[in-house]
Parts: sequence; structure tokens; C-alpha cells
Amino acid sequence: MSFFFLYCVARFESVLTTLEDAVTDAPKAPEFLGRILGRVVVENVVPLKEIGRLLHEGGEEPGSLLKFGLAGDVLGSVLEMIKAENGQGVLNEIRNASNLRFEDFRPPHPNRSRILEKFI
Repeated sequence: MSFFFLYCVARFESVLTTLEDAVTDAPKAPEFLGRILGRVVVENVVPLKEIGRLLHEGGEEPGSLLKFGLAGDVLGSVLEMIKAENGQGVLNEIRNASNLRFEDFRPPHPNRSRILEKFI
């Protein structure tokens, strides 16, 4: 792994740790972050599988992004960005290469990510 990859992952972990607080002041933060992460995935800086791991484990407490539905919102925004800018074919390739189960990012009811549901 390159130093740049490890640096990026560490910075994204830091951002995800504060996302729950950021949403209070900036409700669209998951959407904006998803767009940035989508670009990172498309540019082959960090693979979608690693982004998925960060989202699944992330938050103030490990797993809290998943619990509160933010992981699904961010992941859904990542997928939307990839599809909108690169098409369904590229999205399918990235999705298949990641081996992620998007169902695993569904939050407990009633906190459900409407953005992610389009891709499940």
C-alpha cells in the first residue's frame, strides 16, 4: 500500500468520526461527502471496498454511522455520483469488484437510507 493511500484512508476515518455532529449543522454533509468519495473511487485512489469498510465501522462510536443511517446515505451518494458521471456500466464494474453487500449498510428501522435503497 502506498503512503498516499494510507494517508487518504486516515483522513477519511477522521472525517467520518465527526460526521454525526456535522449533520446537525449541515444536513447535506453525507451527500457532499458521498460525492467526494465517489470521485476518489472513480479515480482509483481508494477502492469502494475500503470506503465500505470505513462507513461500516465509522462514527463517533464504532458502527454508529450504520446505526443512525448515515453510512447508507453516504454510500448511496457515492453510488449516485458514480452512476451520474460515469454511467451504469462503470458503476456495475466498481460494484462487482468491491464485493460489498449493500444490504449490510441498511440502518435499523425506521432510520432507512432512501438514497441507498435505489441500489439494493
